[in-house]
Amino acid sequence: MRRPLILPLVMVALLVAAVAFAAKPQSASATLTSLAASGVNGSADFKIESSGNARIHESLSGLTPGAEYTSVVYIGNATCGSGAVAVQIMTFTANNAGRANFNTVLPPQAVPALDGGASISVQQASTLVACGEIVVQ
Repeated sequence: MRRPLILPLVMVALLVAAVAFAAKPQSASATLTSLAASGVNGSADFKIESSGNARIHESLSGLTPGAEYTSVVYIGNATCGSGAVAVQIMTFTANNAGRANFNTVLPPQAVPALDGGASISVQQASTLVACGEIVVQ
């Protein structure tokens, strides 16, 4: 005697529907502009994956060759250098041409949702040298 295939078909249909309606990964970007005539500018792209991990790509120029900088995201406020939560993305060293280009992945707990307002800053020691509002797309 053959078993009815209704239950497996219903389960497959539910799985397909769940995948079709799954939340799209969130993406955002920022254009970083120079502060205090530092000459530093660039861009940052964010992609929050369905796993919650944040993939971040930054491309910066106008840096002092060989100098160390830190990239920081401020969550909860789009004003440069302020927010409820500050998340350090990466500390990096500018190349000989005064540029930096990097990718990093942060776990979900490190970067909460960006849609409540956020900014990204580049700092040299404790001085902000560039900043931009993160715009969710």
